[in-house]
Amino acid sequence: MEMQKAMAKTNAVNGSAYPSVAALAQDIGMCERSTREALRRNEIPHIRIGKRYILPRAAIQDWLRNAGQQTTGARQ
Repeated sequence: MEMQKAMAKTNAVNGSAYPSVAALAQDIGMCERSTREALRRNEIPHIRIGKRYILPRAAIQDWLRNAGQQTTGARQ
């Protein structure tokens, strides 16, 4: 458990992961409640350790990029 906490703190400090669900929600323009619901439905990439979410920035950026391409492609 201590190692998991240390990894989460390291990721949050060096910018490879969002420090919280609230920070992710603000960055993607959603409310925190909707973001948590999307995480529970596995719609947003994450790693779950117990009750904690690890939110890798690179995976979420790829997910957003791909979601934008799918939306754009559907309209053409």
